[in-house]
Amino acid sequence: MLHIITRTCDKASIQSKRIVNKTECALRCVNSVLKNMENLEDVHYHIIDDRSSEYFRDSLKKICEESKQKVTINFLEDRDTEGQNAHIQSRFSVKVAYDYIYNLPDEDFVYIVDDDHLHYPDALKKMMVTWEYLDNLVNFITPRDQYRKKLWAEGVSYEDTDLKVEKFNERTDEDIGIFPQCFVQMFPYDKNLTLDFYVGSCVVVPTPTGYYRTTWYTHETFMLKAKVFKKHKETFDKLQLTGTPAAGWEGDTISKLWENHVRMFMPLNPSVMHMSVSRDLPFTWQPQDLMALWDENQTSYSLPENSIVKLDPADIIL
Repeated sequence: MLHIITRTCDKASIQSKRIVNKTECALRCVNSVLKNMENLEDVHYHIIDDRSSEYFRDSLKKICEESKQKVTINFLEDRDTEGQNAHIQSRFSVKVAYDYIYNLPDEDFVYIVDDDHLHYPDALKKMMVTWEYLDNLVNFITPRDQYRKKLWAEGVSYEDTDLKVEKFNERTDEDIGIFPQCFVQMFPYDKNLTLDFYVGSCVVVPTPTGYYRTTWYTHETFMLKAKVFKKHKETFDKLQLTGTPAAGWEGDTISKLWENHVRMFMPLNPSVMHMSVSRDLPFTWQPQDLMALWDENQTSYSLPENSIVKLDPADIIL
């Protein structure tokens, strides 16, 4: 079973230069998930709303009811947030989300996605197909690579090594995950001001749904099996404190998992459009494509004054 989890909030935002209105963005992103669910079986959508406006909550309920999909909404109650900035306030719903995940069956899939990700049609179906393909591929490639290196270390010739590896069928259970965004900072290009930090070596793999590459960094949107969250609970618990001195940022928590314990893949042709700030848009985005996806996910409750997209052609990379 696939469990989709989204945290919504239209009041507080840690981004001050969003390209779209936060309220409208969250509604359209939820709608894009609901439309994707039409092509899936055995899927459930769990939304955690953190004290959004009355307009947003009412619109959210209506969109979900009209979709006829399996959806539950957890409307969080007011709490004392005095002295907390927007980022710290947002971490409360992260804890609620992970407490929910820790109680799911081990073999179920979990896709936790932020409320500013617009999904392309069939994005979720493609992610599931890709996960199955990569899981089988990685679980055979990894032990073969290790066996090959062992033979080389023992002085076995290249020819004999190839023959032995060809007959080697041992399988491992390496965990994998999928990050649906094409994170532009991971690629070398002239406008990348973080070139020396993010860009590094990776493995590129052709799959039935397109090319994917390994990545050491992701935002907090990814698909894993529930057992992976439980196995690495200490790290995900620390992630809940991101932005505080105790936890630092994603690079101090989940990136350590992707580097050492979980093989995380991201598509070169993204499954989502991250509607946050311009630097989070896909590597090859074009204004007409973005606007088409934005318009496709308009709802009956969209307000014209909230539907404006602030695009700067100078932000187009290719």
